[in-house]
Amino acid sequence: MCGIAGALALRDGARVDRERLCRMAGLMSHRGPDGEGFWAEPQGRVAFAHRRLSVIDIVGGRQPMCSDDGRIALVFNGEIYNYRELRQVLSDQGVRFHTASDTEVLLRLYERYGSEAVQYLRGMFAFAVWDGTRDELVLARDRVGKKPLFYALDDESCYFASTLGALRDTDPKARRVNLAALDAFLTLGYVPAPQSIWDGVNKLPAGTMMRVSSSGSRSVRYWALEQALKPFAGRFDEAVDQLEDLLTTAVTLRLRSDVPLGLFLSGGIDSSLVTAIAARHCGGDVSTFSLGFAEAAFDEAGYAERIAQHLGTRHRTFTGRPEMLDVLPVLVRHFGEPFGDDAALAVWMLARETRQHVTVVLTGDGGDEGFGGYDSYRTARRLKRLRSVTPMPALRLGAAVRGQRPWWKRIQRALRTLALDEPERFAALRTFVGADEVHTLYAGDLLRERRDSGNAVAAWLAQWYRSGNGTALRRMRLVDLSTSNADWLMPKVDVTTMAHGLEARSPLLDQEVLEFALGLPDQWLLDGNGGKPLLKALLRRFVPAELFQRPKQGFSVPLRVWFARGPTGAWADRLAESESLRDSGWLNPVGVRAMVREHRDGVRDHSQRLYNLVVLREWLNQQ
Repeated sequence: MCGIAGALALRDGARVDRERLCRMAGLMSHRGPDGEGFWAEPQGRVAFAHRRLSVIDIVGGRQPMCSDDGRIALVFNGEIYNYRELRQVLSDQGVRFHTASDTEVLLRLYERYGSEAVQYLRGMFAFAVWDGTRDELVLARDRVGKKPLFYALDDESCYFASTLGALRDTDPKARRVNLAALDAFLTLGYVPAPQSIWDGVNKLPAGTMMRVSSSGSRSVRYWALEQALKPFAGRFDEAVDQLEDLLTTAVTLRLRSDVPLGLFLSGGIDSSLVTAIAARHCGGDVSTFSLGFAEAAFDEAGYAERIAQHLGTRHRTFTGRPEMLDVLPVLVRHFGEPFGDDAALAVWMLARETRQHVTVVLTGDGGDEGFGGYDSYRTARRLKRLRSVTPMPALRLGAAVRGQRPWWKRIQRALRTLALDEPERFAALRTFVGADEVHTLYAGDLLRERRDSGNAVAAWLAQWYRSGNGTALRRMRLVDLSTSNADWLMPKVDVTTMAHGLEARSPLLDQEVLEFALGLPDQWLLDGNGGKPLLKALLRRFVPAELFQRPKQGFSVPLRVWFARGPTGAWADRLAESESLRDSGWLNPVGVRAMVREHRDGVRDHSQRLYNLVVLREWLNQQ
């Protein structure tokens, strides 16, 4: 796991800015505290910089790494979990290796197969290859977006880096805020690829490869999960057996490490299952870590401790408190753009404490997307059934009747959502800012952007939904894996762990596990008992059901409570008076005050919207 940066000059005779690249690498030292490297083509047209977190082949895996003839150079962030198997295949074909690293396996694989090398990889990665045989730069990002890659491309050059801050803070050009991206952040809680918050700076989307040369650039989506789906044809118990085989392989591959390794254990279905398989493989000799809260409704620490005790792991529990919000400035600085997943606060603290004991952790991320665990999936299913038996005239009439009481406004919002077509209804369930919020909250240039573009975010999500295939549940999971998983869940984990030099690995997001999961029938994913029946059936082979059978909680901080009372509530109170928010001209202070008041009075839960505004205020303060 590392931080990478590089540049390609596109004008004849031009050279890249070596000093800027070194500064970019320095700004990513937290991602790679164990070493640094630099490579440049003799003419200075292209150069790579690297910061290393040593995990595999500590002595021999230094980067950037070049082919024996010097015509191909590679800089790479991530892990190739099946590198040993790939190395053996290449060795059998006569390829000679100089190190034991996965980096060299990737290099030799590219030498042999070119850009098709990505099809052989089972791992998480963002890498850049300078291919002197083709005179082109190749950028690639893993299938589900576990590792980030930002770039700025114009007629003169292409600069790229693992972090937005490394690009932006060294950029000699003045960049404007991308108002469409700002609207997307307030609407979704994140800025979706390929946009970033800055005009002219982009994210390479997950599962995408981009080629850049003096003749132009071209992007190709090399992995599309919707095209890889194969319906499972066996019985339920056969599916459990196959899942055990797939997940055992995925976990075992991710246990490969030359440094201390542990697991995040929340006590939920997903992390408990990953921990159980890892503990079986390691004979119980594993370390697990969890974070609890004083607020009982958000605290799973007790469940995690009971699972750990049953599996015999060495377990440590840390406690999150309202003071966690004090880390928000440094958290915002690491993301480089507004990012609204409040669980990042919890993962930040958990990662900071865990790094005192291990360098690598396995997580349970991806189980909800792959195996239908989100409550929103069940909500969408109920709404679809209700919509089928409710006459449209009745919905339109109910939505049109005006009323000022909070309970009637809630009914109106529900009726408007119910009246939408299925793709638009899915989008409405994924967004925090609709017509009502735009009317009361937006102002100035942001309001004009929204009026000119319409609800572009909702239209984008609805189009993703329409482009999927299969049942409604399968479509929702496909969209989530391509959007919120890639641009919300994955950055949350990557940024918060790598800020402390901790590498996180997610077996449930293995491509073979996902391809299997998306081919399962709906009834094996949703039931009347909290969902995920297939995962629960497998977990029962390791852990008694009474240790995990309970309502889903999710891993998040108690913002709803913290924003409503006590010293932390002052964060919300100060929003309307914020100079940075007011001076931006994007938000209506009256609307902000009304939102804070509604939340504090219990009229409506605005915790996510308020957190987005708190993050935006802090981000503006840092500009």
